[in-house]
Amino acid sequence: IAQLLKDASFWVVVASFFGFGLLLSLTPCVFPMIPILSGIIVGSGGKDGRKISHGRAFALSLAYVLGMAITYAAAGVAAGMTGTLLSAALQNAWVLGGFALVFVALSFSMFGFYELQLPTFLQSKMSEEASHLKGGSLTGVTAMGALSALIVGPCVAAPLAGALLYIGQTGDAVLGGVALFT
Repeated sequence: IAQLLKDASFWVVVASFFGFGLLLSLTPCVFPMIPILSGIIVGSGGKDGRKISHGRAFALSLAYVLGMAITYAAAGVAAGMTGTLLSAALQNAWVLGGFALVFVALSFSMFGFYELQLPTFLQSKMSEEASHLKGGSLTGVTAMGALSALIVGPCVAAPLAGALLYIGQTGDAVLGGVALFT
């Protein structure tokens, strides 16, 4: 892939990123997001059971996808602007050691040494706020799309890291933003 994109034009790179992104959306660990998206869109029909129009469903789906695309575009712009500086900074022994300590501390919770959860007052506050949210709003669905990009992140982490590395080496923030947006 690196050889394919080495001397490619701007639009060939963008089209390649679109094709690779489309293929990544067919991976098995992305499939669980389909019922979540369907629930968000169909749930906007209201509690009275009325159906949602095709236009409204399309608008909500588009808002969801744009939320994801903007999140990835921001990562592409950041990679293009920082170049290889970010990857070099993250290869520092102190940074790697710090992340390793965080993972070890979190693994103790998985083995039952302690229970890791939000304090009760924060849980109840979040639950109360979530119950008052109006489903089906364009801003809410866009925010869910942005969050979904972060949730699905582990599924596409390796290809995304490769894409960000490529963009970082080009140093082109516009290419990074447009390619990862598509």
